[in-house]
Amino acid sequence: MEDAFRGRKTYATQNVMAAVDFDLRFTYVLAGWEGSAHDACVLADALARERGLQVPEGKYYLVDAGYGAKRGFLPPFRNVRYHLNEWGSNPVQNAEELFNLRHSSLRVTVERAFGSLKRRFKILDDATPFFTFLVQVDIVVACCVLHNYALSQGIDEFIIPEVTWSTQPIRTQSQQARDHRDMVNGRQQMANQMWADRQALYGMDSVETTDTTVTGASKSTKGGVVAWTNSMSTMHLGFLADLVASGARTSSGFKTCHYNQCAKFLNDHFKLSLTGEQCSNHLKKWRKIWGRLVQLKNLSGALWDEDTSTIRLSDEHYAGHCANNKSDIPFLNNPIEHYRAMETIFGSTTASGKYAKSGNDPFSIDVEDESEMQTSPNVGESSAKAPPKKKAKLVHIEDDPLVTTLKDGFKMMADAIAKSGVDDDALPDNLWDALAALKGFDEDHVAHYYAHLVDNPKTAKAFMTLKLESKLVWLGRYVHKTFGVLYNLK
Repeated sequence: MEDAFRGRKTYATQNVMAAVDFDLRFTYVLAGWEGSAHDACVLADALARERGLQVPEGKYYLVDAGYGAKRGFLPPFRNVRYHLNEWGSNPVQNAEELFNLRHSSLRVTVERAFGSLKRRFKILDDATPFFTFLVQVDIVVACCVLHNYALSQGIDEFIIPEVTWSTQPIRTQSQQARDHRDMVNGRQQMANQMWADRQALYGMDSVETTDTTVTGASKSTKGGVVAWTNSMSTMHLGFLADLVASGARTSSGFKTCHYNQCAKFLNDHFKLSLTGEQCSNHLKKWRKIWGRLVQLKNLSGALWDEDTSTIRLSDEHYAGHCANNKSDIPFLNNPIEHYRAMETIFGSTTASGKYAKSGNDPFSIDVEDESEMQTSPNVGESSAKAPPKKKAKLVHIEDDPLVTTLKDGFKMMADAIAKSGVDDDALPDNLWDALAALKGFDEDHVAHYYAHLVDNPKTAKAFMTLKLESKLVWLGRYVHKTFGVLYNLK
C-alpha cells in the first residue's frame, strides 16, 4: 500500500488539491489522495463528490498543465515558456508566450498561499508524521480552515459568494471532448486577443497569430506511432508482470532499463523497432484502465466473480450505469482482459483516493471493522454474493496528550468562529418600547431617532445598555443636532 503514496518525491506523500482566491484564502480543499495519484484524477473526484468543487457560472479556475483543459478550468499552453524565472530579460515572442506569462503571474497566488500555510503550520512542512493517516488528512483540512480564519474574520466583498451546493451532472465522453475543444479554442482566442492588444499598445507591426483551433477529428502524430495489437499488449503486460513477480521492480516503479528490456523482448518476437519510451507510454494506458476497474468494483451493488475476473451488475443497474458511462461497457458483465497481469503490476501501487476528504466533510475517523480493512487490493471481492456490511465504529485515540490538545484547540477555535459569525445587524428587543417610555419629546422626533438606531444596530445596542437619564441625554442631543430643537429635560 505504501508504494501508492510514493510519487515524484523520494518519500511517501499525500496529494492535496486546493482552490485559492486572490486574498490567499482556500476556497476548496481535497486532501488524502495518495501521492502517486495524477492531478486530473484528483480533480475528477473533487467534481464528482456530493458537495464537491463548484465553478461559478461564467467563471473559470486557472490551473496548471497537469489538469488539462475542460469546462471551467483553464491551463497554460504546453511546451511554451511559463514560470516567471524562465523569462528573465527576454520579452515575449508570440501570443502563446504572452498568455502563459500572464497566466503564471496570476497563478503564483497559489504558490504564495501554500507557502504561507506551511510557514504558519510547520507540521505540514518539515515535521515527521506520527499520527495515523486518517488523522493526517484531518490535520491538513483543519490547518486550511484555521489559515482562512487567521487571515480574515469577515467576508470580503470581492470574494465570489458561495454557490449552492449540488452534485455535478454526469457528462458523457462526447460532452467532455466538446468541453475540452471549447476551452482550448477559447484559450487560443484569449491569447490572440492579448497579443493583438499588446501589439496595438506598443505600436508594433502585427504578426499573424497562431490558429490551432481543435476540431472533432484527431490528428496523427509524426513518427513513433505504434498500433498495439492484443497479442502485443498481452506479451507487454506479461513481461512486466514477471518482473514484478521476480522482485526486479523498485518501490518507485519500473526503471528505464526495464522498459528497454521489454521493448527488446517485443522486438525480437514481433520483428519491430519499439523503444522503451513507447512501452512506458503503453503501460500508462493500462494503468488508467486499472484505476477505473478499482472504482467499478466498488460500485454499489457490484459483485466480483473471482473465477472469471468479471464485475457483475444486475440488468437494471447495468443499463442505467452504461447509459451515462458508455466507456465502462467493456468492463461490466464481461471477463476483464489482462486482469491478472494488471493486478500483479498495479495491485498495490495504484492510488484509489479512499482516504480523501474535503473541507466539506466532517472531522471524524469512521472506519470499517478491522477484518474488512485487512484485505487485498481487490476491494469488494465476492464470488457469490456481497457480504453484509459491518457496522462502522469510531476509533478513539485516548492516551495521546497531543491529540487531546489539538482537539481542545480546534473546539475553542470553532466556538470563536461561531461567535464571530453572529449577525451584528440584529436589533435589540423592545427598542421601540424603550424609546416610547421617554416622556417629554415630540413623537415625530422619537420616530426619527428610532429610524436612526435601526440604521445603526451597534448604536442601538449601546443605547439599550444605558440608564434612563442617559437615554434622555442621547435622544435630546440627537434632536438638537438634527432639528435644532432643545428640550428642557429637568
